[in-house]
Amino acid sequence: MKYRRKEIIEAVQWNGKNQSEIKTFASQFAMFDYADMDKDGTLDAVLKVKNAEKIEKANLGDYVVRGKKGDFYIIKQSDFEAIYEKDE
Repeated sequence: MKYRRKEIIEAVQWNGKNQSEIKTFASQFAMFDYADMDKDGTLDAVLKVKNAEKIEKANLGDYVVRGKKGDFYIIKQSDFEAIYEKDE
């Protein structure tokens, strides 16, 4: 038998430059550290997301997802795209 997920979720993909979008989406659950400067002279941001269990570091391309209970977590890009498709 085949099964499909019924839920619609909210998520934002981390691209390394969309700190403002992530902060608006995940508010106090999103934290940023700044690493070395990149080639164009801007600081590279490191995204960390706090949930009830731990603080997770996001890699470029990962998705920050809002759960049903208002919690936030990270899903790797390949896993996210295998499970979800964009809802228009």
